[in-house]
Amino acid sequence: MPRVLHFTDAHLRCNQPGSASDSLRLSRQMPDMLGRLASRIAKLQPDVVVMTGDFLDVPDDVLDGVPADGRSLEVWRAEIEADFRIYHDWFESLSVPYLGVPGNHDDVEAFRRVFDDPPLVNDIAGMRFFSFWDSLGPDRQPRRAGDQRDLYDAALTADEHATPQIHLQHYMIDPPIHAKGWNYEYKGAAKMKQSMETSGRVRAVLSGHHHPGSLATGAGGLIHSLPPAFCEAPHPFRVYDIGEVGVISVRDFNLQD
Repeated sequence: MPRVLHFTDAHLRCNQPGSASDSLRLSRQMPDMLGRLASRIAKLQPDVVVMTGDFLDVPDDVLDGVPADGRSLEVWRAEIEADFRIYHDWFESLSVPYLGVPGNHDDVEAFRRVFDDPPLVNDIAGMRFFSFWDSLGPDRQPRRAGDQRDLYDAALTADEHATPQIHLQHYMIDPPIHAKGWNYEYKGAAKMKQSMETSGRVRAVLSGHHHPGSLATGAGGLIHSLPPAFCEAPHPFRVYDIGEVGVISVRDFNLQD
C-alpha cells in the first residue's frame, strides 16, 4: 500500500527577479517552505513525493520568448534553470522517490534539461505512475493530444499496463470548473473520466492548476485530487494511502499546522 505525498503550484522565484503578479502567491518564500516541507516528509514517510506543476512562476512574456524587462532570453533561461535546480537538489536530498510534471508557468525545455528528460511511466511501491505533460490550447483550455494522448490510451487499454495506476498531470479532469473566463478542466474531460472509470485500472488522478483545490470521487472510488496551491498560506499539501482496489485515506496538511 503506497503512501503518496502531493503538493502543487509553488510558483517559486529565487534566481529569477521579482515575484508573482498575484500577491497571494508567495513566490520568494518558496525555498524556505520547501525546507519546512522536507521536515514533514521525513515524519510522514511517504513512498513517493509528487509535484503536479507550476514549480516556478516564469513570466508569460518570457515563456513567449520576448522578455518585457529588456534583459536577454539567455539570462532568463539561466535563472530559470537555476530555480529548477533548487527543486532538483531538494528532491535528491529527500532520499524518497519523486515525480513531477511541468505546468503552464514552467519552461518545459528547462525542466527537461534539469531533470534529465525523466521517464513518463514509473513503477513505485506496487503502483504504475503515468506522468502527462499536457498543454493549454489557444483558448487556454487544456488538451491531451499527440504522444500524450497515445500514452493515455495505452495506459487504459494495453495489456502491458493492466496494473493499478496513478495519473499525474497539471490540469484537472473532474470536477468541471469555469472561473475567470477559463475552463480549468480538459477539453473532453467527461469522456476522459468515463474511460478511466471503465478501465478499472486508475486509482487516483493527481492534478494542480486551480489554486483553491478540489477533491472528487468517481465510479469505483476513483479520486480526482487537487490540493490547494502550495504557494499560498498556509502552504497546504495532501497525503494519500492507496490500496490495490482503491484509495484508503486522503489527509490534508499545511505548514502552519
